[in-house]
Amino acid sequence: MSLYLKTKQLGNFGEAFVESVLSQYSIVHKIDGSKDVGLDMLCEWVNGESPTQTLFGIQVKTQRTPLKTKIATNGANFLQGYKKHIIIKPTTLNYWEGFDFPVFLFLVIVVKNKPKLIYYKRYTPILHKKTKEEEEPFYLAIKNAEFQAYVSGTKEWPKTGGFCRDLFFDSLRCLHNKGLLSGIDPNNLGLEGWNKDVLYEGVYDEYLDKIHSTLEKYKKFEKILTKK
Repeated sequence: MSLYLKTKQLGNFGEAFVESVLSQYSIVHKIDGSKDVGLDMLCEWVNGESPTQTLFGIQVKTQRTPLKTKIATNGANFLQGYKKHIIIKPTTLNYWEGFDFPVFLFLVIVVKNKPKLIYYKRYTPILHKKTKEEEEPFYLAIKNAEFQAYVSGTKEWPKTGGFCRDLFFDSLRCLHNKGLLSGIDPNNLGLEGWNKDVLYEGVYDEYLDKIHSTLEKYKKFEKILTKK
């Protein structure tokens, strides 16, 4: 007789919780378990009723113990950070590196058989070798039973932070990693206080080599451009 192991039940519970929470802000495509080789979900961010063509991948882990080691609240996304190390297989990390969209690890906390909290970790800076796994915190994504899609930074710009802010900048990282400059309008994602078609120094500087490499390739091929 086949068994439905407790670990499998817990994992499925966590995935279902993440899917239900994100469905208000994303079109969530759940990947069949038999076809899961490193991602549990492929999502497209939705602003109100408008799909944005901004994709991101999610891997879900589930446990019963909340995170306890707090760090300072992030001054960019305005979310509470926590320290936690979760081992991801090297084969999975290699798989994630091949994607041209951001990847996030979501951690679900189940207490007394009820999902209570969700944390997430940004893996794009890690995959691009811009930071180390142990240096990138988990961020508390659920507050007062609400997903922190947008978080107020100032009274003037009430939607500058939250998960969507990290999605925007990690999407920008993915473009820069391919040698491209921009292309995402943060206003289309529902963000406020961030501009389209500008270079954000803290991100742009990390990818100068990639962007310069693309420019040199363009100059090279421009000289040998032929007409059909």
